[in-house]
Amino acid sequence: MPSQEDKQRRKALQNQLNEEAKASKLASLPMPKEKLAVYFDYLDQELTEHGCDDTLHLTKQFAEAEGLAFEPIKLWLSDYGGYCDCEALANVEEQFEHL
Repeated sequence: MPSQEDKQRRKALQNQLNEEAKASKLASLPMPKEKLAVYFDYLDQELTEHGCDDTLHLTKQFAEAEGLAFEPIKLWLSDYGGYCDCEALANVEEQFEHL
């Protein structure tokens, strides 16, 4: 049975790993964290009103309106299963909403 000291050491290591994973996710973002939340809200609203056309058309519009480069966003989304606007919202948002 692990000692109290072993438990504390394991917990500290787990916390460190969690913080490193969070920092890595933050570093990978193709836009500031604050704009990411605005982006997902924008997608939610636009997809509710207009539906998905199986492209990243809305993402491209958002990037242009915010002065962001579209290609890095597109590549980043594809790394997390966001190959169209509705997949970006469904697959990517949940992985980054707690940053």
